[in-house]
This record gives sequence, structure tokens and C-alpha cells, in this order.
Amino acid sequence: MKNLLERFKEPNWMQDHMIEYSDWREVPTERLGRIKEGLARFTSSEPLVTICIPVWNEADNLLKTLSSLSAIDLPYPTELLFVNNNSTDETVDILESMGLRVVHQPKQGIAHARLMGLQESRGVYSLCGDGDTIYPTNWIKPIVTPLMKSAAVKCVYGFHAYAPTGNGSRIPWACYELASFGATLMRKFKREFLNVHGCNFAFRTVEGLHVKGFEMALTRTFDSDRHQSDHVVFGEDGRMGRKLGELGKLKLVTDFSAVAWTSARRLLREDGTMFKAFTSRAKLELSLMGTYLFGPAKVPNTSDDITTSATSISK
Repeated sequence: MKNLLERFKEPNWMQDHMIEYSDWREVPTERLGRIKEGLARFTSSEPLVTICIPVWNEADNLLKTLSSLSAIDLPYPTELLFVNNNSTDETVDILESMGLRVVHQPKQGIAHARLMGLQESRGVYSLCGDGDTIYPTNWIKPIVTPLMKSAAVKCVYGFHAYAPTGNGSRIPWACYELASFGATLMRKFKREFLNVHGCNFAFRTVEGLHVKGFEMALTRTFDSDRHQSDHVVFGEDGRMGRKLGELGKLKLVTDFSAVAWTSARRLLREDGTMFKAFTSRAKLELSLMGTYLFGPAKVPNTSDDITTSATSISK
């Protein structure tokens, strides 16, 4: 019940990272310095955990993410790695000003960026995040621990919540998420991998490489819009979850303290309002309930069926 009630409000700690700015250089030098100092802790040369975050034109949101990461608990030696996917704004300037490790993926697409991050990771465990997401202080341990405790667990994923924009209320978004929770439970029967979202999941690096989970002929781009004719359905996060699920178990972490708070901008861009986003997705989820509960073990029409000679959709 406590977990349920907590969903109807933003946690107090999140306000520490809600930095509003039109130009990141206008943020007080003292505050930028505190963020940089906190991020300097990710210096392990032999990390147990690699946090990998792909970015494309995230200059308007990135400082919030970096601020949250600068305050995060580090229970294990951890490295922080960013993959720049052809940003044309000041994303890279911000990352470099913070002294962070950045690699550059010229091939456009989220899967390509995550794949490069995986290949560059030095940690035993890979923890995936997004550049428009705010992370709680106690994020790493509950997501990584199930992998440490059981070799049978191959992928661990957590919930995400939507941070309201401007002065909007948290309550409608909490209702949206609670309604989505029913679909999350239904998917666990036959389609659990669809619960794996890029902003909050982890796996063993060597196993992610082994199953080639991010190697996709076609991949979404960061500005992908499901209403556009060139939208790519196949998601790199779900594919990694599916491929790892062929090796063993997927594990859902329900602890609210491990929830990633992400931006609702893509929902609003595609549907205009939260209500439209809810109704359109409710219709889709209801149409898929039979598949979630009784679908075949072999998933038809996946990116595995597309020849590797296909070119990636790019914009």
C-alpha cells in the first residue's frame, strides 16, 4: 500500500535535480561544480558495473540526469559511459565539461548506440539508462543484486515513472502508470521481454555480447514516432530482453526506490495529451492481451527475421 500511495507524488529528492535552464552555461558555476565533483567518483579502472547511456540531442534535459547520477550511491566500483549518436546540439559540450567518458557512434539508431556502449563497457554488469531520465540515489544495488545472487537470472528490469512537465500534477501520470501495471503483469506470462525498457535494466556484459542482443538490422531512432510511416517497431531493449530470456530468467524489481523517473515528452509529442496517450495505448494493450497470456513461445515477425543487409532507418 505504501508503494502504491508513493506513486501519486514526486519523491522529495527529485527536486534537487530539477534544473531549469534555456542555456546550460547559465546554470550557476557552483552548481555545475557540485555535479562534476559527484560524477568524478565514477573513476574505477576495473569496474564491476558499467552504466551506459546513449544520447542524441539531450542538451535541454541532460543536466537533470547528470545531477541525479552525481548523487547516486556507488555500492560497487562503477564506470559511467555515454554514447553520442550524432548530436547536433550541445550535448557533447556538456558531457565533456563534466569530464565524462564519451564515445561516438556515427551509425544512427538507438540499437547501434547501445551496441557500441556494450562493446566499450568494462564492467561485469551492464546497467542501461537514458539521457532524459532522473535516477534515485538507491538505483544501482536493487537492479544489479539479483544478477549477483543467481546465475539463472539473465536480465533485471525496473519500473519507470513519468515526471510531470511544468506545473502539471503528478496524479494523472500515476493513474496512467497504474493502469499500465496490469499489462506489465499480463506480459509476464508469454511476453515478459516487452516489459524491459531502455531507461532501467541490467544484464551481464558477457551474456549481452553472447546473445548479440543489440545487433539489429533495423532500429528505432531517438526521435522515432509510431504515427509516422517510417517508424520502426522493433525495440533494442525488448530484443535484448528476449534474447537473454532464451538463456534464463528475467527479473522484475518492484521496489519503488529503484524507479527511474523519465520524461513524458515522447508520449506528448506523439499523442498531444496524456488522455490521448492513455486511450491509444489502452486500445493497443487490450488487443494484445490474448498474445500476452497464450501466445506462442516463438515470437513471429521479429527483427531476427530481417536480413542483415537491410539498412537502418535514419533521419
